[in-house]
Amino acid sequence: MDIDTQLQPLTVPATWHLELETHIASLHLAKRSLTLANQHIRVFALWHQAQFNEPFEPHQITNYALLTYRHHSLEQARLAAATWNSRHWALGILCDYIGKPQLMHGIEQKDAVQQSELHRSLEDAEYHRLHQTLEGRIQRAITQFEHRDRVRDRAAVTLMLESGLRVDEAGQLDKTDIILSDRSGWVKVRNGKGSKERKVPLNLLARNALNQWLELRHDDNPALFDGKQSERLSTRSIQRIISDLRVDTRIPDLLCHSLRFDFAKRTERRLGAQGRSRSEIIDILMRLLGHSSSATTQIYLRSSSADLQSAVEGVE
Repeated sequence: MDIDTQLQPLTVPATWHLELETHIASLHLAKRSLTLANQHIRVFALWHQAQFNEPFEPHQITNYALLTYRHHSLEQARLAAATWNSRHWALGILCDYIGKPQLMHGIEQKDAVQQSELHRSLEDAEYHRLHQTLEGRIQRAITQFEHRDRVRDRAAVTLMLESGLRVDEAGQLDKTDIILSDRSGWVKVRNGKGSKERKVPLNLLARNALNQWLELRHDDNPALFDGKQSERLSTRSIQRIISDLRVDTRIPDLLCHSLRFDFAKRTERRLGAQGRSRSEIIDILMRLLGHSSSATTQIYLRSSSADLQSAVEGVE
C-alpha cells in the first residue's frame, strides 16, 4: 500500500498531536503553508507508523528514520524535487517542535534539475521576511564565529536576491569583483554561464550587506565568500544556507534559484513603473541576468499564480 496516496487512520496520543498543531499555528504561517505543514507531517507520521509497526511518537524520531524517509520519498515514491523540498521544510518544523533540530543534519534537499522546475518569485511578505530573518540571525548570534558566518550568509543571500546572480556565480566571486561607494556599487561577474562577463549594479540593501561583510575581512584570501574549512564557499554550502533559511523564513519552496526569479520579477515591475516598453524590459533583463536568448529571459517573467489571481480579482 502506498501511504503517499492513501491515508490510513493514524494512531496518535492526543497530547502531542494537539501540542504540535498549536506549535505550527504559533509560526503564523500563511493559510496554505499551515495546511501544507500539517499535511506533510501527517504523511510522515503515517509512513513512520507503517515502517516501524508502532504508534508514531515524535519525540522518538531518529536521524535514521529521516534518512530512510528521504530515500522512500525520492527513490520509491519518486517525488519531484520541489515536493521533497517542501516535505524537508515541514520535517524541520517537526524537529524544532521536539527540540532536536540536529536530527535534520544530513537530511538534504534535492536540487531542482532545471531552472524550469520552479518558476516562482517571492511574495512581498516573503521577500520582507527573508531580509528580516537574515539580519535577525546576525543579532541573535552568540559567538564571534557565529556572528561572522551569519554576516557572510546575509551578504551572499542578499547579493543573489538583489542582483540576480546564479549560485555558482556568487561562489566564484573575488573581493576585487565588488566595487562599492556611498551612492552606488557594482558586481563584476567574470565567468558567467557560457563564459560571459557582465557587470550588475548593486542597490543599497546589497551594498550594506557586502560592506558589513568586507569590514570583517582582514585576510589575504581573494575569495569574496570563504568557507569554514575551504578558501572559497562552495555551491553546495550556499545551498545549505538557503536550506536553513527555509525553516526560519517559513518559505517552504525557497531555493537559490528563487532569488534569481525574484530579482527578475521585481526588476520587471520597477522598469514597467518607469514606463519602459516590453522590449526594453527584456533587453535590460537579458543583460542583467546574463542570458543569450530573450526566450530564456521571458521564462523568468511568466505570471505567477498570485499574479493570475490578482488579475481575475481586479486587485493589486
